[in-house]
Amino acid sequence: MSALLPLAVVSAGAIFVLLLDAFWKRESKAHLAVVSLVILGASAFFTIGLWGRDASFFFGSSLRLDDAAILTTLLLLAAAAFTVLLGWGWIQRLDAAFGEFYGLLLLAAAGLMIMAQTRDLLVVFLGLEVFSVSAYGLTGLKRNDDKASEAAVKYFLTGSFAGAFLVFGLAVLFGLTGSFGIAETAASLGSGPTALLGFGFLLSGLAFKLALAPFHMWAPDVYEGAPTPIAGFFAVAPKAAGFLVLLRLVAAVPKAVWVSLPVFPFLYAVAALTLVVGNLGALRQKNLKRLLAYSSIAHAGTMAIAVLAGDGASLFFYLANYLFMGLGAFAALTAMSSHGREYNELDDFAGAGFKYPWIGAIFAVILISMAGFPPTGGFLAKFLVFSAGVKAGLTPLVILGVVTSLLAVAYYLRVVVVMYMRDPAPGVEIEIENPSALLVLFLGLVGVIQLGLFPANILHFIRQAAASLF
Repeated sequence: MSALLPLAVVSAGAIFVLLLDAFWKRESKAHLAVVSLVILGASAFFTIGLWGRDASFFFGSSLRLDDAAILTTLLLLAAAAFTVLLGWGWIQRLDAAFGEFYGLLLLAAAGLMIMAQTRDLLVVFLGLEVFSVSAYGLTGLKRNDDKASEAAVKYFLTGSFAGAFLVFGLAVLFGLTGSFGIAETAASLGSGPTALLGFGFLLSGLAFKLALAPFHMWAPDVYEGAPTPIAGFFAVAPKAAGFLVLLRLVAAVPKAVWVSLPVFPFLYAVAALTLVVGNLGALRQKNLKRLLAYSSIAHAGTMAIAVLAGDGASLFFYLANYLFMGLGAFAALTAMSSHGREYNELDDFAGAGFKYPWIGAIFAVILISMAGFPPTGGFLAKFLVFSAGVKAGLTPLVILGVVTSLLAVAYYLRVVVVMYMRDPAPGVEIEIENPSALLVLFLGLVGVIQLGLFPANILHFIRQAAASLF
Protein backbone atom coordinates (compact mmCIF):
# COMPACT_ATOMS: atom_id res chain seq x y z
CA MET A 1 0.00 0.00 0.00
CA SER A 2 3.00 2.33 0.41
CA ALA A 3 3.02 2.85 -3.37
CA LEU A 4 -0.40 4.51 -3.17
CA LEU A 5 0.72 7.03 -0.53
CA PRO A 6 2.08 9.75 -2.91
CA LEU A 7 -1.26 10.09 -4.71
CA ALA A 8 -3.35 9.58 -1.56
CA VAL A 9 -1.46 12.30 0.33
CA VAL A 10 -1.98 14.91 -2.40
CA SER A 11 -5.66 14.00 -2.97
CA ALA A 12 -6.52 14.00 0.74
CA GLY A 13 -4.37 17.10 1.21
CA ALA A 14 -6.43 19.02 -1.35
CA ILE A 15 -9.63 18.28 0.58
CA PHE A 16 -7.89 19.14 3.87
CA VAL A 17 -6.82 22.54 2.50
CA LEU A 18 -10.35 23.32 1.30
CA LEU A 19 -11.72 22.43 4.76
CA LEU A 20 -9.12 24.60 6.49
CA ASP A 21 -10.06 27.48 4.21
CA ALA A 22 -13.69 27.13 5.29
CA PHE A 23 -12.91 27.23 9.03
CA TRP A 24 -9.83 29.47 9.31
CA LYS A 25 -10.10 33.21 9.72
CA ARG A 26 -8.85 35.28 6.80
CA GLU A 27 -5.69 36.45 8.59
CA SER A 28 -4.69 32.78 9.09
CA LYS A 29 -5.30 31.69 5.51
CA ALA A 30 -1.85 32.77 4.30
CA HIS A 31 -0.59 29.71 6.23
CA LEU A 32 -2.38 27.48 3.68
CA ALA A 33 0.73 27.89 1.52
CA VAL A 34 2.83 26.26 4.26
CA VAL A 35 0.27 23.44 4.65
CA SER A 36 0.33 22.87 0.87
CA LEU A 37 4.12 22.74 0.80
CA VAL A 38 4.14 20.20 3.67
CA ILE A 39 1.63 18.04 1.76
CA LEU A 40 3.70 18.17 -1.43
CA GLY A 41 6.89 17.48 0.53
CA ALA A 42 5.34 14.44 2.23
CA SER A 43 4.18 13.10 -1.13
CA ALA A 44 7.67 13.61 -2.60
CA PHE A 45 9.20 11.78 0.41
CA PHE A 46 7.01 8.72 -0.14
CA THR A 47 7.63 8.87 -3.92
CA ILE A 48 11.43 8.92 -3.57
CA GLY A 49 11.19 5.89 -1.27
CA LEU A 50 9.71 3.86 -4.15
CA TRP A 51 12.61 4.50 -6.54
CA GLY A 52 14.33 1.41 -7.93
CA ARG A 53 11.83 -1.09 -6.57
CA ASP A 54 10.02 -3.53 -8.83
CA ALA A 55 7.03 -1.93 -10.51
CA SER A 56 3.99 -2.05 -8.22
CA PHE A 57 0.55 -2.79 -9.63
CA PHE A 58 -2.80 -1.76 -8.14
CA PHE A 59 -6.40 -2.36 -9.19
CA GLY A 60 -5.37 -4.85 -11.87
CA SER A 61 -2.97 -2.84 -14.02
CA SER A 62 -4.82 0.46 -13.62
CA LEU A 63 -2.05 2.01 -11.52
CA ARG A 64 1.60 1.13 -11.96
CA LEU A 65 4.56 2.72 -10.18
CA ASP A 66 7.62 2.18 -12.38
CA ASP A 67 10.64 4.50 -12.37
CA ALA A 68 9.26 6.54 -15.28
CA ALA A 69 6.07 7.22 -13.32
CA ILE A 70 8.09 8.06 -10.19
CA LEU A 71 10.34 10.52 -12.03
CA THR A 72 7.34 12.21 -13.68
CA THR A 73 5.54 12.37 -10.32
CA LEU A 74 8.54 14.14 -8.79
CA LEU A 75 8.54 16.67 -11.64
CA LEU A 76 4.81 17.29 -11.09
CA LEU A 77 5.26 17.74 -7.32
CA ALA A 78 8.15 20.15 -7.93
CA ALA A 79 6.04 22.15 -10.40
CA ALA A 80 3.18 22.34 -7.87
CA ALA A 81 5.56 23.39 -5.06
CA PHE A 82 7.09 26.13 -7.22
CA THR A 83 3.58 27.34 -8.07
CA VAL A 84 2.65 27.48 -4.37
CA LEU A 85 5.73 29.63 -3.75
CA LEU A 86 4.83 31.90 -6.69
CA GLY A 87 1.28 32.28 -5.42
CA TRP A 88 2.25 32.91 -1.77
CA GLY A 89 2.74 36.67 -2.10
CA TRP A 90 0.70 37.09 -5.28
CA ILE A 91 -2.57 35.84 -3.81
CA GLN A 92 -2.41 38.23 -0.84
CA ARG A 93 -1.81 41.30 -2.99
CA LEU A 94 -4.60 40.48 -5.45
CA ASP A 95 -7.01 39.53 -2.66
CA ALA A 96 -7.96 36.32 -4.48
CA ALA A 97 -9.44 33.20 -2.84
CA PHE A 98 -6.82 31.30 -0.81
CA GLY A 99 -8.54 27.93 -0.49
CA GLU A 100 -9.48 27.68 -4.15
CA PHE A 101 -5.94 28.52 -5.25
CA TYR A 102 -4.14 25.93 -3.12
CA GLY A 103 -6.91 23.30 -3.05
CA LEU A 104 -7.51 23.31 -6.81
CA LEU A 105 -3.76 23.35 -7.47
CA LEU A 106 -3.31 20.18 -5.39
CA LEU A 107 -6.27 18.54 -7.15
CA ALA A 108 -4.79 19.45 -10.54
CA ALA A 109 -1.47 17.89 -9.49
CA ALA A 110 -3.30 14.75 -8.31
CA GLY A 111 -5.06 14.42 -11.69
CA LEU A 112 -1.76 14.63 -13.54
CA MET A 113 -0.18 12.10 -11.13
CA ILE A 114 -2.97 9.67 -11.99
CA MET A 115 -2.17 10.11 -15.70
CA ALA A 116 1.52 9.44 -15.07
CA GLN A 117 0.98 6.35 -12.90
CA THR A 118 -1.34 4.34 -15.11
CA ARG A 119 -1.15 2.16 -18.22
CA ASP A 120 -4.91 2.17 -18.70
CA LEU A 121 -6.31 4.77 -21.11
CA LEU A 122 -9.64 5.03 -19.28
CA VAL A 123 -7.78 5.95 -16.08
CA VAL A 124 -5.74 8.43 -18.16
CA PHE A 125 -9.02 10.07 -19.14
CA LEU A 126 -10.20 10.18 -15.50
CA GLY A 127 -6.95 11.80 -14.41
CA LEU A 128 -7.17 14.26 -17.28
CA GLU A 129 -10.68 15.28 -16.26
CA VAL A 130 -9.64 15.79 -12.62
CA PHE A 131 -6.89 18.10 -13.88
CA SER A 132 -9.16 19.85 -16.40
CA VAL A 133 -11.96 20.68 -13.95
CA SER A 134 -9.41 22.09 -11.51
CA ALA A 135 -7.71 24.02 -14.30
CA TYR A 136 -10.95 25.72 -15.39
CA GLY A 137 -11.45 26.97 -11.81
CA LEU A 138 -7.84 28.12 -11.47
CA THR A 139 -8.02 30.05 -14.76
CA GLY A 140 -11.02 32.08 -13.59
CA LEU A 141 -9.67 32.73 -10.10
CA LYS A 142 -9.58 36.53 -10.61
CA ARG A 143 -13.34 36.92 -10.44
CA ASN A 144 -13.45 40.65 -11.29
CA ASP A 145 -11.11 40.36 -14.27
CA ASP A 146 -12.85 40.18 -17.66
CA LYS A 147 -9.87 38.52 -19.35
CA ALA A 148 -9.76 35.81 -16.68
CA SER A 149 -13.48 35.10 -17.04
CA GLU A 150 -13.23 34.98 -20.83
CA ALA A 151 -10.20 32.67 -20.65
CA ALA A 152 -11.97 30.32 -18.20
CA VAL A 153 -15.06 30.05 -20.43
CA LYS A 154 -12.95 29.53 -23.55
CA TYR A 155 -10.83 26.90 -21.78
CA PHE A 156 -13.94 25.10 -20.53
CA LEU A 157 -15.66 25.02 -23.95
CA THR A 158 -12.65 23.94 -25.99
CA GLY A 159 -11.57 21.51 -23.26
CA SER A 160 -15.01 19.89 -23.31
CA PHE A 161 -14.75 19.32 -27.06
CA ALA A 162 -11.28 17.85 -26.65
CA GLY A 163 -12.55 15.54 -23.88
CA ALA A 164 -15.38 14.38 -26.15
CA PHE A 165 -12.89 13.59 -28.93
CA LEU A 166 -10.77 11.57 -26.51
CA VAL A 167 -13.75 9.59 -25.20
CA PHE A 168 -14.96 8.84 -28.73
CA GLY A 169 -11.49 7.59 -29.66
CA LEU A 170 -11.41 5.39 -26.55
CA ALA A 171 -14.85 3.95 -27.41
CA VAL A 172 -13.77 3.06 -30.93
CA LEU A 173 -10.54 1.43 -29.73
CA PHE A 174 -12.30 -0.47 -26.92
CA GLY A 175 -14.78 -1.83 -29.46
CA LEU A 176 -11.87 -3.00 -31.56
CA THR A 177 -9.61 -4.49 -28.87
CA GLY A 178 -11.89 -5.10 -25.86
CA SER A 179 -9.33 -3.40 -23.61
CA PHE A 180 -8.29 0.05 -22.37
CA GLY A 181 -4.71 -1.12 -21.73
CA ILE A 182 -2.05 0.97 -23.48
CA ALA A 183 -0.13 -2.11 -24.68
CA GLU A 184 -3.25 -3.85 -26.06
CA THR A 185 -4.47 -0.64 -27.69
CA ALA A 186 -1.08 0.10 -29.26
CA ALA A 187 -1.01 -3.42 -30.70
CA SER A 188 -4.10 -2.55 -32.79
CA LEU A 189 -2.39 0.43 -34.46
CA GLY A 190 -1.87 -1.28 -37.80
CA SER A 191 -5.12 -3.23 -37.89
CA GLY A 192 -7.04 -1.02 -40.31
CA PRO A 193 -8.99 2.22 -40.83
CA THR A 194 -11.17 1.76 -37.71
CA ALA A 195 -8.10 1.72 -35.46
CA LEU A 196 -6.73 4.72 -37.32
CA LEU A 197 -9.99 6.60 -36.74
CA GLY A 198 -9.91 5.77 -33.03
CA PHE A 199 -6.29 6.86 -32.67
CA GLY A 200 -7.00 10.04 -34.61
CA PHE A 201 -9.62 11.11 -32.06
CA LEU A 202 -7.54 9.89 -29.09
CA LEU A 203 -4.42 11.75 -30.20
CA SER A 204 -6.44 14.87 -31.02
CA GLY A 205 -7.70 14.98 -27.42
CA LEU A 206 -4.20 14.54 -26.01
CA ALA A 207 -2.75 17.07 -28.47
CA PHE A 208 -5.22 19.67 -27.19
CA LYS A 209 -4.04 19.24 -23.61
CA LEU A 210 -0.41 19.44 -24.76
CA ALA A 211 -1.14 22.53 -26.92
CA LEU A 212 0.22 20.87 -30.05
CA ALA A 213 -0.72 22.62 -33.32
CA PRO A 214 -3.33 22.81 -34.75
CA PHE A 215 -4.99 22.13 -31.35
CA HIS A 216 -3.17 24.99 -29.61
CA MET A 217 -5.57 27.93 -30.19
CA TRP A 218 -6.72 28.07 -26.56
CA ALA A 219 -3.25 28.36 -25.00
CA PRO A 220 -2.29 32.06 -25.60
CA ASP A 221 -5.67 33.38 -24.39
CA VAL A 222 -5.76 31.08 -21.34
CA TYR A 223 -2.17 31.86 -20.34
CA GLU A 224 -2.85 35.60 -20.67
CA GLY A 225 -6.07 35.49 -18.66
CA ALA A 226 -4.97 33.04 -15.96
CA PRO A 227 -3.07 34.21 -12.84
CA THR A 228 0.63 34.37 -13.71
CA PRO A 229 1.71 31.61 -11.24
CA ILE A 230 -1.00 29.31 -12.62
CA ALA A 231 0.01 30.06 -16.23
CA GLY A 232 3.50 28.79 -15.33
CA PHE A 233 2.00 25.57 -13.93
CA PHE A 234 -0.07 25.09 -17.12
CA ALA A 235 3.04 25.57 -19.25
CA VAL A 236 5.03 22.86 -17.47
CA ALA A 237 3.01 20.22 -15.59
CA PRO A 238 0.50 18.93 -18.21
CA LYS A 239 3.38 18.39 -20.65
CA ALA A 240 5.14 16.03 -18.20
CA ALA A 241 2.08 13.78 -17.77
CA GLY A 242 0.77 14.04 -21.35
CA PHE A 243 4.05 13.29 -23.09
CA LEU A 244 4.63 10.30 -20.77
CA VAL A 245 1.27 8.86 -21.94
CA LEU A 246 2.26 9.38 -25.58
CA LEU A 247 5.66 7.83 -24.95
CA ARG A 248 4.06 4.76 -23.33
CA LEU A 249 1.96 4.29 -26.50
CA VAL A 250 5.07 4.51 -28.69
CA ALA A 251 7.14 2.29 -26.37
CA ALA A 252 4.49 -0.46 -26.57
CA VAL A 253 5.26 -0.91 -30.29
CA PRO A 254 8.60 -2.29 -31.62
CA LYS A 255 10.68 0.55 -33.13
CA ALA A 256 10.94 -1.17 -36.51
CA VAL A 257 7.14 -1.39 -36.69
CA TRP A 258 6.43 2.09 -35.27
CA VAL A 259 7.76 4.04 -38.28
CA SER A 260 5.63 1.99 -40.70
CA LEU A 261 2.33 2.64 -38.90
CA PRO A 262 -0.12 5.15 -40.42
CA VAL A 263 -0.30 7.13 -37.16
CA PHE A 264 3.43 7.96 -37.47
CA PRO A 265 3.05 10.53 -40.31
CA PHE A 266 0.14 12.12 -38.38
CA LEU A 267 2.33 12.77 -35.33
CA TYR A 268 5.21 13.79 -37.62
CA ALA A 269 3.05 16.48 -39.26
CA VAL A 270 1.73 17.66 -35.88
CA ALA A 271 5.30 18.02 -34.52
CA ALA A 272 6.45 19.96 -37.60
CA LEU A 273 3.42 22.27 -37.54
CA THR A 274 3.85 22.87 -33.80
CA LEU A 275 7.48 23.95 -34.25
CA VAL A 276 6.53 26.42 -36.99
CA VAL A 277 3.35 27.82 -35.39
CA GLY A 278 4.87 28.15 -31.91
CA ASN A 279 7.99 30.02 -33.01
CA LEU A 280 6.36 32.23 -35.66
CA GLY A 281 3.54 33.06 -33.23
CA ALA A 282 5.99 34.07 -30.48
CA LEU A 283 7.83 36.41 -32.88
CA ARG A 284 4.72 38.61 -33.19
CA GLN A 285 3.96 38.98 -29.46
CA LYS A 286 4.46 42.12 -27.36
CA ASN A 287 2.78 40.66 -24.27
CA LEU A 288 5.23 38.44 -22.38
CA LYS A 289 2.58 35.99 -21.13
CA ARG A 290 1.43 35.41 -24.71
CA LEU A 291 5.07 35.17 -25.84
CA LEU A 292 5.75 32.50 -23.22
CA ALA A 293 2.53 30.71 -24.27
CA TYR A 294 3.68 30.45 -27.89
CA SER A 295 7.15 29.58 -26.62
CA SER A 296 5.69 26.66 -24.62
CA ILE A 297 3.96 25.48 -27.83
CA ALA A 298 7.33 25.54 -29.61
CA HIS A 299 8.95 23.56 -26.78
CA ALA A 300 6.12 21.01 -27.03
CA GLY A 301 7.06 20.58 -30.69
CA THR A 302 10.64 19.79 -29.71
CA MET A 303 9.46 17.29 -27.09
CA ALA A 304 7.30 15.65 -29.77
CA ILE A 305 10.51 14.86 -31.70
CA ALA A 306 11.74 12.85 -28.68
CA VAL A 307 8.42 10.98 -28.58
CA LEU A 308 8.55 10.19 -32.31
CA ALA A 309 12.11 8.93 -31.82
CA GLY A 310 10.92 6.78 -28.90
CA ASP A 311 13.73 8.19 -26.76
CA GLY A 312 12.58 8.48 -23.16
CA ALA A 313 15.90 9.73 -21.76
CA SER A 314 16.02 12.86 -23.94
CA LEU A 315 12.32 13.57 -23.27
CA PHE A 316 12.71 13.32 -19.48
CA PHE A 317 15.83 15.51 -19.54
CA TYR A 318 13.99 18.12 -21.62
CA LEU A 319 11.02 18.04 -19.22
CA ALA A 320 13.31 18.43 -16.18
CA ASN A 321 15.04 21.38 -17.81
CA TYR A 322 11.76 22.98 -18.91
CA LEU A 323 10.52 22.78 -15.31
CA PHE A 324 13.22 25.24 -14.28
CA MET A 325 13.10 27.36 -17.45
CA GLY A 326 9.31 27.65 -17.73
CA LEU A 327 8.54 28.32 -14.08
CA GLY A 328 11.65 30.49 -13.77
CA ALA A 329 10.40 32.74 -16.58
CA PHE A 330 6.94 33.05 -15.04
CA ALA A 331 8.61 33.71 -11.66
CA ALA A 332 10.27 36.79 -13.20
CA LEU A 333 6.87 38.05 -14.36
CA THR A 334 5.36 37.33 -10.94
CA ALA A 335 8.21 39.08 -9.11
CA MET A 336 7.68 42.20 -11.22
CA SER A 337 3.97 42.37 -10.41
CA SER A 338 3.43 45.08 -7.85
CA HIS A 339 0.62 46.61 -5.80
CA GLY A 340 -1.94 44.20 -7.28
CA ARG A 341 -0.99 45.11 -10.85
CA GLU A 342 0.73 42.80 -13.32
CA TYR A 343 3.34 44.21 -15.74
CA ASN A 344 3.38 41.84 -18.70
CA GLU A 345 3.88 44.09 -21.74
CA LEU A 346 7.33 44.07 -23.32
CA ASP A 347 7.65 47.85 -22.93
CA ASP A 348 7.10 47.51 -19.15
CA PHE A 349 10.48 45.75 -18.94
CA ALA A 350 12.43 48.59 -20.57
CA GLY A 351 15.50 49.29 -18.44
CA ALA A 352 14.58 46.58 -15.93
CA GLY A 353 18.02 44.98 -16.33
CA PHE A 354 19.70 47.98 -14.64
CA LYS A 355 16.84 48.95 -12.32
CA TYR A 356 16.56 45.40 -10.90
CA PRO A 357 20.00 43.94 -11.71
CA TRP A 358 19.60 40.55 -10.00
CA ILE A 359 16.16 39.82 -11.43
CA GLY A 360 17.20 41.10 -14.85
CA ALA A 361 20.37 39.00 -14.92
CA ILE A 362 18.67 35.78 -13.80
CA PHE A 363 15.74 36.32 -16.20
CA ALA A 364 18.25 36.88 -19.02
CA VAL A 365 20.09 33.61 -18.24
CA ILE A 366 16.79 31.70 -18.20
CA LEU A 367 15.77 33.23 -21.56
CA ILE A 368 19.18 32.35 -23.00
CA SER A 369 18.67 28.78 -21.81
CA MET A 370 15.22 28.68 -23.44
CA ALA A 371 16.85 29.85 -26.68
CA GLY A 372 19.29 26.93 -26.43
CA PHE A 373 22.63 28.67 -25.86
CA PRO A 374 25.52 26.72 -24.22
CA PRO A 375 26.46 26.03 -21.49
CA THR A 376 22.90 26.12 -20.12
CA GLY A 377 20.57 23.16 -19.66
CA GLY A 378 18.45 24.35 -22.59
CA PHE A 379 21.33 23.73 -24.99
CA LEU A 380 22.01 20.19 -23.72
CA ALA A 381 18.27 19.34 -23.72
CA LYS A 382 17.89 20.36 -27.37
CA PHE A 383 21.13 18.58 -28.28
CA LEU A 384 19.92 15.31 -26.74
CA VAL A 385 16.49 15.51 -28.44
CA PHE A 386 17.94 16.40 -31.86
CA SER A 387 20.58 13.65 -31.55
CA ALA A 388 17.88 11.11 -30.74
CA GLY A 389 15.86 12.37 -33.73
CA VAL A 390 18.78 11.93 -36.14
CA LYS A 391 19.49 8.42 -34.83
CA ALA A 392 15.81 7.54 -35.39
CA GLY A 393 15.88 8.78 -39.00
CA LEU A 394 13.95 12.01 -38.35
CA THR A 395 16.59 14.23 -39.96
CA PRO A 396 14.18 16.54 -41.89
CA LEU A 397 12.19 17.17 -38.68
CA VAL A 398 15.40 17.82 -36.74
CA ILE A 399 16.54 20.33 -39.40
CA LEU A 400 13.19 22.10 -39.04
CA GLY A 401 13.70 22.07 -35.26
CA VAL A 402 17.15 23.67 -35.62
CA VAL A 403 15.89 26.34 -38.05
CA THR A 404 12.92 27.26 -35.85
CA SER A 405 15.26 27.34 -32.82
CA LEU A 406 17.17 30.09 -34.63
CA LEU A 407 13.88 32.00 -34.90
CA ALA A 408 13.43 31.51 -31.16
CA VAL A 409 16.74 33.27 -30.52
CA ALA A 410 15.23 36.45 -31.99
CA TYR A 411 12.23 36.70 -29.65
CA TYR A 412 14.06 35.60 -26.51
CA LEU A 413 16.94 38.03 -27.05
CA ARG A 414 14.48 40.81 -27.89
CA VAL A 415 13.37 40.72 -24.24
CA VAL A 416 17.00 40.90 -23.08
CA VAL A 417 17.67 43.82 -25.43
CA VAL A 418 14.64 45.72 -24.09
CA MET A 419 15.76 45.14 -20.48
CA TYR A 420 19.32 46.37 -21.06
CA MET A 421 19.27 48.76 -24.04
CA ARG A 422 16.18 50.91 -23.49
CA ASP A 423 15.40 53.61 -20.96
CA PRO A 424 12.91 52.71 -18.19
CA ALA A 425 9.29 53.01 -19.24
CA PRO A 426 7.51 56.07 -17.74
CA GLY A 427 4.68 55.31 -15.35
CA VAL A 428 5.97 51.84 -14.47
CA GLU A 429 6.62 51.70 -10.72
CA ILE A 430 7.54 48.20 -9.64
CA GLU A 431 8.43 47.38 -6.04
CA ILE A 432 9.85 43.94 -5.54
CA GLU A 433 7.78 42.59 -2.69
CA ASN A 434 7.48 38.86 -3.31
CA PRO A 435 10.44 36.99 -1.72
CA SER A 436 9.00 33.52 -2.49
CA ALA A 437 8.81 34.39 -6.22
CA LEU A 438 12.45 35.49 -6.06
CA LEU A 439 13.30 32.10 -4.50
CA VAL A 440 11.66 30.30 -7.46
CA LEU A 441 13.56 32.58 -9.85
CA PHE A 442 16.83 31.68 -8.11
CA LEU A 443 15.98 27.95 -8.19
CA GLY A 444 15.28 28.30 -11.91
CA LEU A 445 18.78 29.74 -12.38
CA VAL A 446 20.39 26.96 -10.33
CA GLY A 447 18.42 24.34 -12.30
CA VAL A 448 19.43 25.47 -15.79
CA ILE A 449 23.09 25.92 -14.73
CA GLN A 450 23.22 22.58 -12.90
CA LEU A 451 21.63 20.68 -15.80
CA GLY A 452 23.88 22.44 -18.29
CA LEU A 453 27.24 22.04 -16.55
CA PHE A 454 26.82 18.95 -14.34
CA PRO A 455 24.16 16.72 -15.94
CA ALA A 456 25.82 13.36 -15.23
CA ASN A 457 24.01 12.49 -11.99
CA ILE A 458 20.52 13.43 -13.18
CA LEU A 459 21.13 11.66 -16.53
CA HIS A 460 21.92 8.45 -14.64
CA PHE A 461 18.50 8.50 -12.94
CA ILE A 462 16.75 9.63 -16.13
CA ARG A 463 18.18 6.72 -18.15
CA GLN A 464 17.09 4.30 -15.40
CA ALA A 465 13.57 5.76 -15.58
CA ALA A 466 13.50 5.54 -19.38
CA ALA A 467 14.57 1.89 -19.26
CA SER A 468 11.53 1.03 -17.12
CA LEU A 469 9.23 1.93 -20.03
CA PHE A 470 10.24 -1.13 -22.03
